[in-house]
Amino acid sequence: MRETVIIGPTAVQSILPDCTKPISVGHSYSIEVFFDSFLRRIIDFGSGIDEFTIKHLYASTGPSRAEQTYEYTPPEALLNATWYQGPTSSTLKYDMWSVGVVMLEMVLGTPNIFQINALTRALLDRHLEGWNEGVKELAYSSMLVRCEDLHIITIIYFNMADRLRSFMELCILIPGVSGNSKKYHKVNQVGVSPASWKCSEEFFSRQIKARDPLKIGFSNIWALRLVRRLLLWDPEDRPSVDEALRHPYFQPPPRG
Repeated sequence: MRETVIIGPTAVQSILPDCTKPISVGHSYSIEVFFDSFLRRIIDFGSGIDEFTIKHLYASTGPSRAEQTYEYTPPEALLNATWYQGPTSSTLKYDMWSVGVVMLEMVLGTPNIFQINALTRALLDRHLEGWNEGVKELAYSSMLVRCEDLHIITIIYFNMADRLRSFMELCILIPGVSGNSKKYHKVNQVGVSPASWKCSEEFFSRQIKARDPLKIGFSNIWALRLVRRLLLWDPEDRPSVDEALRHPYFQPPPRG
């Protein structure tokens, strides 16, 4: 008997908990979550990061970016080759970023959520030009430290610049611009935080609705707020699995 799939504004709310709950168990066994259309299953790719895995599978070199799916990789892994050596409280939040990406994919009906148009690129470039060297170093240099080929470095540089621009368009900002972290609180040369010029909830909602082929966007304000929490730049600012599942978005509406 084929399972009936609910399509509509509530589909994400129905499916996402099934995608998220196994992560809580998976974290304790170094298991990754594989999404295959509306079917959910758990398999072990050997990419779970813990002390045993690093020692016996990756040795001193650590996991390379070949073991990561680029579109689901959070900033800390894109920009820092040794991200997996951080505290568990941060490394486990890698998966929560991926859940946020999957949620946006379901809302927008496309896996290409980090693409930007030419007009947006030009507008954001103006703001990137004003960033001080500390922010530029955070955004670019740590990705290049292991690479000696100038051609490859150039390609990586521009790929990361594009990804940074797409983050800004979706209001995913350097810590200090958004969220609670004070770790990288920096402003540009004229004292204005990059991209803070339009990253309100109203703007973000309009962005998603405009990119949704059905022009629906988020089903409610709680969906929007959950995505923004899952896609915070600093992993320590993202919710844990249990915190995400307790989010008001997943709670039944009060009975009138």
